[in-house]
Amino acid sequence: MKLKANTILNIVPIFCVLVSSLIYAKGPNFELVTKTSTIKLNHLIVKDTNSARSIAKSYDYSDLSKVREQNEEYISKMLHDKKFFSNGKRKVVAYAGMHYDAQRKPEIKEMISRLKDLGANCYSYLIDDSPEEDLALLPEFCELASKEGIEVWVVLVPPTEEPGRPGTPDSLRYPPFGLNYVKWAKQISEISSQHNNLRLFMIDDFAYNLKKFTLAYTSKIFSALKSQNKKILFGVTYYEDQLGKTKLDLSKYKPYIEAVEWGFQANSKFDTDYGQSAKSLSINIKDFRNAFPNNLLIPCIYFNANSSWKRKPTSGYLKNAMYIAYKEAGVALIFRTPDAGTENYLIIKNFCKENLRR
Repeated sequence: MKLKANTILNIVPIFCVLVSSLIYAKGPNFELVTKTSTIKLNHLIVKDTNSARSIAKSYDYSDLSKVREQNEEYISKMLHDKKFFSNGKRKVVAYAGMHYDAQRKPEIKEMISRLKDLGANCYSYLIDDSPEEDLALLPEFCELASKEGIEVWVVLVPPTEEPGRPGTPDSLRYPPFGLNYVKWAKQISEISSQHNNLRLFMIDDFAYNLKKFTLAYTSKIFSALKSQNKKILFGVTYYEDQLGKTKLDLSKYKPYIEAVEWGFQANSKFDTDYGQSAKSLSINIKDFRNAFPNNLLIPCIYFNANSSWKRKPTSGYLKNAMYIAYKEAGVALIFRTPDAGTENYLIIKNFCKENLRR
C-alpha cells in the first residue's frame, strides 16, 4: 500500500513546482483532496523525502485511545443492525483454504469439520481455480454450514486474477459464466434465496478493474444480486493506498457498495510496521469508516507473508491484529484458513474459544 509521489503531485501541482522536497505533516487532521471528494485520513503523515520513490508513512498515535474508543462505540451500535450482523455477534471469518480432491472438487465436508473445530463463525468461500466445481457445491456447503451456525460469504476473482490462459475468449474464462459478473450475481442471488446464511457477495480487487466494473455495469451486478434476495450484501475489496486516488475513487459507487474489505498492511513499502505492530489498524478502521460510512468494514489480516512482505508476521502481531479488528470493526478476516494443527491454526482456535460465543 504505497502512496505514489505522482498522486501527491496531482493534488498540489503548484506547490510541488516551488518546493522540490514536499512534506505533508499536518498530524491528526491531514486531508487528502481529490477532484471528486475529500477524505480525512486521521493521523496520517506522508513525507516525500526528495526521491519520488521514497514515500514513507507514519502515524501520530497521541490520541490512539480516543480513536479506539470511538471505533468501539460505533461498532457497538452497528451490531444491532441485522443488515450487517444478523445475530448481533462479531465475526471471525476464515478465508479460502479449501482442500481439493484429485478431480479438483472442493472437499466441503472436510472444510466444515475444520471450521467447526477452529471455532470460526463465518467462512469466505472463494470461487477461483475450480470455479464450476466450487459453484456446484456451494448450496450443499451452505446447508452444512447452516447446521453449524456458520455464515457464508462468496468471493469472485476479478478479470485481472481469473483462471485461464491469456487470449482465451471471455465466454470460456472463469466458467460457467465467464466474465459475465451479472450472471454470476444472479446465480448467487438464487442460491442465497434458498440458504439464508449466505449473506455476502464480494468481488476481489474491484478498484483495480474499473474498466470492467464501470458504474453502469456495477449497477447491473447489484440489481442481479438483489433480484432473488434483497438481504444479501454486495462488497468489494479496496486498499488503503487507494483512498483518495482520483482514478480509483469509489464515491459514485456508494449506492451499491455495502461492505468493504481491505488487506491490512498489504504493501510493506506503505506501512513499514508490517507483521510486527498492529496498532495502526485502529486508525485504518477509522479512516475507512470516514470513507465508507454505514458499510460493513472487513479488515483482512495476513497470517502469512504476502507478496510484498519480507518477513513472517509474529504470533503477537497476529493475536493483536485479530483482537483490534474483532473489537473495533466487528469483523476479523483471516487470510488464509490454515491447516489443522499448525501454529496459526492454534492461534485462531484459541482466539475463537476466548472471544466467540456461538
